[in-house]
Amino acid sequence: MLVRRLVLTVLATMAACSALAASPPLTANGWGKLRIGMRERDAAKLFHMRIPRGIGPDSFECRQDEVPSQEGMAVMAQRGIITRITLSAPNRLLTDRGLGIGSTEAEVRRAYGQTLKVMTTPYEEEPAHDLTFWAFPGKRGVRYDTNIAGSVEAIYVGSDAINLIEGCS
Repeated sequence: MLVRRLVLTVLATMAACSALAASPPLTANGWGKLRIGMRERDAAKLFHMRIPRGIGPDSFECRQDEVPSQEGMAVMAQRGIITRITLSAPNRLLTDRGLGIGSTEAEVRRAYGQTLKVMTTPYEEEPAHDLTFWAFPGKRGVRYDTNIAGSVEAIYVGSDAINLIEGCS
């Protein structure tokens, strides 16, 4: 009985690792079939997202939609076009540099070197930072938010919308 339980635990762990490894990396251009610049309605069909209707914070001008199949992932759409993907805990996806939620600021700095723009965050004291890399300056990039403990707590990829710090503003 103990051997059977051990074997099942090992198989479950391998399956979980394999599923994570099989997942495409998050890049400045998107995640797998979820691409920056695609139509929001196409993303909604592919990922079974619910698009809110109406005015206010979830209007056509700008809104954030959750991706049901990826806990801790949201997409920003501006005027019907996907402009940003956001990751937060408990999401375990990794960027194309192997970084994810919980990575350290030191790991982010090593991965990007001198190409990284480091800024103080507007809502936390030092040593919390916004770390931004532009794959195509001002057009496609990746931003990592770190907390005062030096851990990544959010990742944003996409257009210049990665600079928006309070949702759509």
